[in-house]
Amino acid sequence: MPEPAKIVTTDAEIDAAIRQANAFAKYDQRAVRSTYSERTDRILVRMANGVTHSFPRKLLQGLAEAPASAVAKIELLGNGTGLYWPELDVAHSVSGLQGGVYGSSKWMNQLHLGSSQRIPA
Repeated sequence: MPEPAKIVTTDAEIDAAIRQANAFAKYDQRAVRSTYSERTDRILVRMANGVTHSFPRKLLQGLAEAPASAVAKIELLGNGTGLYWPELDVAHSVSGLQGGVYGSSKWMNQLHLGSSQRIPA
């Protein structure tokens, strides 16, 4: 069996990647707060720019069948780039949710959310 290839990343390459990430960081949409409304059964995400997004809980992989008490405990990850439910060990990226990605490809296929279909309220 052939020996696995080794990939070596230099300090200069790492520094260049960090500089590039920092240059684009100002365009990142970051959450400053996230809550769960049991009344509407929606996840609410308040962004740094003041915009609020809401998502039906049943669309998010790992939350659809979870108890409301666990869904209500949301932590922000990565300076607001992710949401995490510690009791469920479930995480979603904020940019993914904004782009309509509510889980894995398999999950998305199970949702049957084509472009012509409305997202359930």
